[in-house]
Order: sequence, then structure tokens, then C-alpha cells
Amino acid sequence: MSTVKRWAEDLAAWASSLRFSGFTVLVVVLVVAGAAIVSPSLSTYVQQRREISELRESVRQKQEAVDEIDAERAKWKDPVYVRAQARDRLFYVLPGETQLNVIDDTALPVESDEETSPELSEIRSNWVEGLAASFLVAGTTDAPPEKLDGGETGADPEQTAPDTTEEPAP
Repeated sequence: MSTVKRWAEDLAAWASSLRFSGFTVLVVVLVVAGAAIVSPSLSTYVQQRREISELRESVRQKQEAVDEIDAERAKWKDPVYVRAQARDRLFYVLPGETQLNVIDDTALPVESDEETSPELSEIRSNWVEGLAASFLVAGTTDAPPEKLDGGETGADPEQTAPDTTEEPAP
């Protein structure tokens, strides 16, 4: 006999040896009914517990953000911190102080042969006049807009727009 056939016969013999009483059937039906009744409530409970844990985490994160903001606000109440921020962010100095700003720590390209001087030099320029001159030159030029953008025009390449750039009067 094959193993599968023997196993099927053993299973049939076992099933026929079982005796079910009315009480056994009643208990099995009650357990199945109880599981069917409790399962939606249990899934709702598990879902609500998960939501509560997510909300607690959100509250914790928000509380950390509030604590950071409170610490930042406490810093801004300190006049020394405000003065330091004004120096760093707005480049303010107290009367009698000289401020030095390093714009770029490499003033010359690496391949340049020019030498730099360790002495400080003062450059006097009026940026307002430079801005006004640039604005006026750009607004009064006769060059077509394509030429200003560096694009090609249909005009003869031999023709060029007259040079209207003027040096601002000192």
C-alpha cells in the first residue's frame, strides 16, 4: 500500500472514532461566536492604541520644537547675544571700532604672477553712483535687445551698434 493511501485510512479511522456530544458542539459554537463578536472590537482597540502612540510621538516632537523656540527666545533676551548677532549678521560695529571683512580668502587666481601685500588698503568708491550709471547706460543704449543678450540678429555682422557707454562724471 502506498503511504498516502495508508495515511488517508488512518485519518478516516481517527475521524470515525471521535464522538461529539451536544455540550462539545455548544462550546465550539460559543467560542467561534465569541471570536466573531470580539474581533471587530479587538481590531478597533489595536488601531486606537496605534493612533495614540503616533499622537504621543507627535506631541513629543512638537514639545521639543517649542523648547527649542523658548531657548532661542531666551537667547534673544540677553543683550550680549543680541550685540553678537548684530555684529555677525548685520556687520554692525561699536563707535571707534574698525571692522575687517574677508570676502574671499583667495584674492588672486592660483596661476596669477601678481604678488599680494600684507598691508591693508582702503578703497573709496561710491556704489550709488556706479549703480545709477549702470542703470542709465542700460536704459539709454541703442543696441537691439538681442545684441544685449549675446544672441544673433539678422543684421550684417560688419555693422555694430555705436558705443554709448559713458563714464559717470565724478
